[in-house]
Amino acid sequence: MNALEKIEQLEQKHQEQIALLKGEAITELSKQLAEAKAVVAKLTAQYEGLTGKKLSGEKAEGEKVPRKRLSAEEKAALVLTVEGIVKGAKGGISFGDIAQQTGASDSAVRDALKTAKVKTTGVRRTTRYFSK
Repeated sequence: MNALEKIEQLEQKHQEQIALLKGEAITELSKQLAEAKAVVAKLTAQYEGLTGKKLSGEKAEGEKVPRKRLSAEEKAALVLTVEGIVKGAKGGISFGDIAQQTGASDSAVRDALKTAKVKTTGVRRTTRYFSK
């Protein structure tokens, strides 16, 4: 057996070993991927349970709440309620506190504040509402 034949024999032997190792590596990676997918599915379910949203941002199934529209009477009553809340707050009150105390949606409270007899100080987050 000459040197060239030995080289070819060694190459063939190592090619077979490399093919076996590649197969084992593929099997291991497939198992790791399956485990990772199970972990991701579990974490996704926990996230959706806590936030009510899917990872892509839209609401999760079964969370559809119809939008409530206020009638003219309800809007007028909300304005009076907001004015009463503002009047009761000696040092002024923030928008978030007004919305929380009324229980109405933020947009409804915002509209009520536009027509209510209140004065404001501050800008954006620091805005405080006082009675006139």
